[in-house]
Amino acid sequence: MTPRERNLQKMMITTLRSLMTPVLAVMAMMAVGLTAPAVTTPAMATSISVLAVVDGTPISSIDFELRRHFLIKTTGIEYNEQNRDQIDSDVLQMLIDDIIKVNEGLRFGSGFEASARQRAAELVTQSFSQNGEDPEEVMDRLGIDRQIAEKKFLADVLWASTVQSRYAKQFANTREEAEKELERITTNIMKPHIDIDEIILIPEPNRDFTTTKKLGTQIYNALIKGADFGRIAQQYSAAGSGRNGGELGWVMTERLPERVRNVMEGAPSGSFTQPIEIDGSIAIYRVNGKRENGETDPMESMVELMRLVYPVDINDAAATSSARAKLGNELAPVTSCGQLQSLHDTYGSGAKSDLGSFKIVELAPVMRQLIIGLDKNERTDAINFAEGLVVFMVCERNNPKLILPSIEEVEASIRNRHYSALSARLLSRLRKKAVINYKGNL
Repeated sequence: MTPRERNLQKMMITTLRSLMTPVLAVMAMMAVGLTAPAVTTPAMATSISVLAVVDGTPISSIDFELRRHFLIKTTGIEYNEQNRDQIDSDVLQMLIDDIIKVNEGLRFGSGFEASARQRAAELVTQSFSQNGEDPEEVMDRLGIDRQIAEKKFLADVLWASTVQSRYAKQFANTREEAEKELERITTNIMKPHIDIDEIILIPEPNRDFTTTKKLGTQIYNALIKGADFGRIAQQYSAAGSGRNGGELGWVMTERLPERVRNVMEGAPSGSFTQPIEIDGSIAIYRVNGKRENGETDPMESMVELMRLVYPVDINDAAATSSARAKLGNELAPVTSCGQLQSLHDTYGSGAKSDLGSFKIVELAPVMRQLIIGLDKNERTDAINFAEGLVVFMVCERNNPKLILPSIEEVEASIRNRHYSALSARLLSRLRKKAVINYKGNL
């Protein structure tokens, strides 16, 4: 069996394993108030073929299927009859672009490969370890082969280095630009600011603007169902911020394009904007927080959460009512997270009690409403969940302080802006130069 066939076998095994325990995945999402997105995984091919050859490097049907699985599982976009052809086309284009990026990166910086691979491995760990999760467990649950993830991130790392080296002059004065920008931020600190993340979609060789708009709608729908914004940005966003999960940071509201500003003014913290057309691209934003008159947004508060689960069939009204009364009595003396965890353990639900730390804005809307008014050692009432009655308690709460961004953060944001335009320009040029032979149908 070849290494690629072993990778496919491993992915199929882990996929089956994840399908055997869907309740655990749903419970994990419900712990923070999320709804598990409905994701359909396409069937695997029974034979191996070469789909395309890019500058002498083949793309096999195994490469294609593993990458498609990776895209679907990390973005939460539903794969169905309506969009399957476009998703398949996007995946093949991503694989073609990755080969172009890696080849150019290794040609332009031949001594960079070892450190780039190390950085790619670090990025995979970061991407799949949000909220303190074990990245290997997350990838195992999603049926994702780590090698496939690292291969994608390796292309990103090499490409970032290539763009910044190729256009060194354009990046030469970013520190001076950052100093001026930070001075402007300081002067205008009392004006409205907004903390946002972005996903920027642009038409691709096999995806016109109309289809890109449809993709924007699919991504928005996936986000509403609980898909991970950062992972989608890493897969699809053409902006430089995509490398960092779409993080744009604090910007002065009046400096946003008018169309974006008008949408943002009515968007509450924690919400997503619907796709917006901007200069031939499609933008989706996540609003993380707002500041006016120099005051911070309570949504920025960091909270550490503990959960108690009392197992009961919530469809049985009598049993639920009895359990609620019993739980109420036993919760009466509980005044700390330690006591809540001890009581949780006596109920034997097997559910994880310590949920970790979150920004309130990162929680699902229902959870935000439950938690935002609670201080340390305060708890919610018992709430009906699939696994029974659930109580949440705030163990720690750190309210935000108005802190100016560092010069490094401002400079990174400026470098990302330069990167977005320069990356698209260089990739377009290299696509035209590449020798691409298509060998089969998707």
